[in-house]
Amino acid sequence: MKARSKLPEDILDTINKLFADTFEPAKALAKTTVALGNIGEQIVLAHLTSISKCNTEFTVADTSNLKDHGDLAVEYKGNRICIEVKNYTKPIPGKEIDKYHKSISLPDYQMGIMISIGDHGFAREYKIKSPIDIKLVDGKPTAYLSGVDMDLIYPTISVLMAMGSAVESDGATIQQQLDAKTKALLAMYEQTKEMKVLIEAQKKGLSKLESMLNDMQALALT
Repeated sequence: MKARSKLPEDILDTINKLFADTFEPAKALAKTTVALGNIGEQIVLAHLTSISKCNTEFTVADTSNLKDHGDLAVEYKGNRICIEVKNYTKPIPGKEIDKYHKSISLPDYQMGIMISIGDHGFAREYKIKSPIDIKLVDGKPTAYLSGVDMDLIYPTISVLMAMGSAVESDGATIQQQLDAKTKALLAMYEQTKEMKVLIEAQKKGLSKLESMLNDMQALALT
C-alpha cells in the first residue's frame, strides 16, 4: 500500500517547477520504479486538481490505497474515470497493463486512462500505439497516453465520454469512431507541440529585446 496524503505546498511547487507543461522522467529525483511512479501520480493529481478548481462538476480523488482501483479517480458529469499513472524508464510491462485493465473492468468505472509519464510507450505485444491510442476494454473506452502534455488529459476525458455514448448507441461502427477520435487527439497533440515551439521562440526573442533595451538604457545614463 502506498501511503500518500495531500501534497505540502513546497513539494507541489518543486514538482511544478521541475515538470511544468510537460511529462518528463524524474530520473534526477528518484531511482526506484516506486518513487518514480509516486512522483508521476503527484504530477497528474496536481494537474487534475487544478482543473477541479475551475470546474465544479469535475472532481478527483486519490484511489491508490484501494486495491485494484487505479491511482486516481475522476468523476465528471455522471462518469467515473480510472486513471493509472506509470513512470517507467522503459515500455510499461504487460503485467501493469493487465492490472490496469482489471481496474477499469470494475463496475465502479465507465472508462479509463493509462498514462506513461515518459515517452517509452507500452509493451509491444499489446499493440498500443504511441503517443496516443484509444481502445475498448470490456466494452469500456480507454485511452493510452505516452509522453504527452498534461493539457491533453482533459480533452481525452471529453473524447472518452463521447465514445461511451457511442458504444451504447451503435457498437457496429465503434472502431471507425475510435480511429477518428484518436486521429483528432493526435492532431491536437501536434498543434500543442507546435505552439510550444513558437512560444519558446518568442520568449527567447523577448529576452534578447529586453537585454538590448537594458544596454541602451545603460548607455544613455553614462
